Amino acid sequence: MNAKRRTTNDERRTGGLPAAFTLIELLVVMVIAAVIMAVSLPSFLSLGRGAGMRTAVNNVRSTMALSRQWAITHREEITFVASPTGMVWTTNNVAVQATNDHACYYAISADNTNNLIQSITDLPLDVKFSEEVSDNSEANLTFKTDGGLTSGSDTKKIVLVDKKNATIKKTISINGLTGGIKVQ
Repeated sequence: MNAKRRTTNDERRTGGLPAAFTLIELLVVMVIAAVIMAVSLPSFLSLGRGAGMRTAVNNVRSTMALSRQWAITHREEITFVASPTGMVWTTNNVAVQATNDHACYYAISADNTNNLIQSITDLPLDVKFSEEVSDNSEANLTFKTDGGLTSGSDTKKIVLVDKKNATIKKTISINGLTGGIKVQ
């Protein structure tokens, strides 16, 4: 018996070889993938910058809250220092350069001993303290033993700004009377 084998359309088109993708089909898929990556890349890059700002705000706020709590618990005045230039004061009241040449913050006891309560912490490289609030000098907030600020009932503000995009700002407000800390 001579049974003739029937050929399929795929075999006729590929010359007996199994069906596969053509080069043009593969190139089209690669172009579509490249376009999707190009469109989504800027949003992924901005995630890191936003995370740096959030981290900086949370850490500064936590250090302020620690300073306030320490003042209440230990019945001693505590000073929170935000240094935009990286200059800090040693226990001998001598100004020295911080670990890096960018903004840092810390908490010390307000009495003459200047004991370090919270270690000197640098802000992330893409975040700085606003000059309009700190005027390129240290922003000192001293918490009293009742939790309020020694400066009276005025609300004090510390503003953190993105170095690359000055429109991105976060303000930390401290109520002078109660010492309550709020992020805006």
